[in-house]
Amino acid sequence: MLEYKLDVLRAAALPLVIQRLKAPHYQEIHLHDAVELVYIEHGSGWCAVNGIIHPMLTGDLYIIPLGATHEYYCEKDLSYINILFNSSIFREDEQELYRAFSGQAADRMPDKYTFGPDLQPEILSRIDALNGELFSQEPYQPIRCRALFVELLVFIFRYAFHAPGIRASHAQIHLGRVLGYIADHLDAKLSMPRLAEISGYKTDYFGKLFRREIGVAVSEYIRSRRIERACYELEHADKSIDEIAQETGFFDTSYFIKTFKKYCGVTPLHFRRRSRKKQEDSR
Repeated sequence: MLEYKLDVLRAAALPLVIQRLKAPHYQEIHLHDAVELVYIEHGSGWCAVNGIIHPMLTGDLYIIPLGATHEYYCEKDLSYINILFNSSIFREDEQELYRAFSGQAADRMPDKYTFGPDLQPEILSRIDALNGELFSQEPYQPIRCRALFVELLVFIFRYAFHAPGIRASHAQIHLGRVLGYIADHLDAKLSMPRLAEISGYKTDYFGKLFRREIGVAVSEYIRSRRIERACYELEHADKSIDEIAQETGFFDTSYFIKTFKKYCGVTPLHFRRRSRKKQEDSR
């Protein structure tokens, strides 16, 4: 089995590696001598950690403990960020934070957490700032880089435990198939009987199992994924609001606008204008 060493991968003085990767890409089963965070910028694919299959979707953050075997496949539209580190980057009074991410603490991080559309820009901004500082030549670069890194982990820890999101600590292979199916069919009508059939469970039990393992009801999960897909289309495509409503499975534009505003706090048109302005300002 392949084993990747942090000291071989890193290009900076700190024991920290940040990689921004794009699909299509298959990474065969392997392990690291470090903790790995995998953040999905956008797109879809799947990831198997210690043999358990999870879908990879926009906003997902995987925390892969030290020594865990994993493999993943990225679809053509998927972009993701890998962050690898070990305990030596932490001061003595910060070791508990390391243990939370390495799976060694009682208050350990979930194996997977999904950030909603409202938090995705902030976590990306923090990662970009850290990545920029990692290779900076400015004075006291190692001090600021380490500070940004610890700040990122604290941000992730707080929101994973105290903010709305989707936690899937021990999602089963059967539910992984269902989540993958949902991701591929957001533009279609998704019925409970059909999803239960894919999972291999009876409809009533499937609904209870899904809520227990994923943390939200099936209908709520589907709506949140459709809104995330709509956010991506509004930012990156020139499609009309009607077209995006159809392609994300809402079919009724007025219902789409109402649901989008409930989740994001603004209408789809306002969201698009705000996102485009941010893109122009950053150039």
